[in-house]
Amino acid sequence: MIDGRASAVRAVAALLGLGTIEVRALASELRLGTIAAYEMDDAFARMHMIAEVVHDFPPVLARTFGRERAARETLVWRWGVSTDAAREWIEDALAEAGPQFRRFPERLEREHRRWMAKNPRRRF
Repeated sequence: MIDGRASAVRAVAALLGLGTIEVRALASELRLGTIAAYEMDDAFARMHMIAEVVHDFPPVLARTFGRERAARETLVWRWGVSTDAAREWIEDALAEAGPQFRRFPERLEREHRRWMAKNPRRRF
């Protein structure tokens, strides 16, 4: 289970913060024209991917009760439905968030596999 200093709530907050910063930076670069025309599709795709990853996070952070469990379940679900590129972004963002999140991706994978084993008929 994900616990300790690297709580799921802290991971959600870190991913939301880093994702917001990256999307805003990309949007600014697009607005200013500093991204080459041939790279624009990639920039839009990356912005969309990040937004897709973090869009469920604000309500989790707004919860008063059961926030840690909700954060953990949301992270495991997001990990399970994410593309390889999104998982790579999650890993990189958590690594940037601090060393306490170093093992978080493997814990997410382990919890996702455990959930899938308990719920073989339910697929994301």
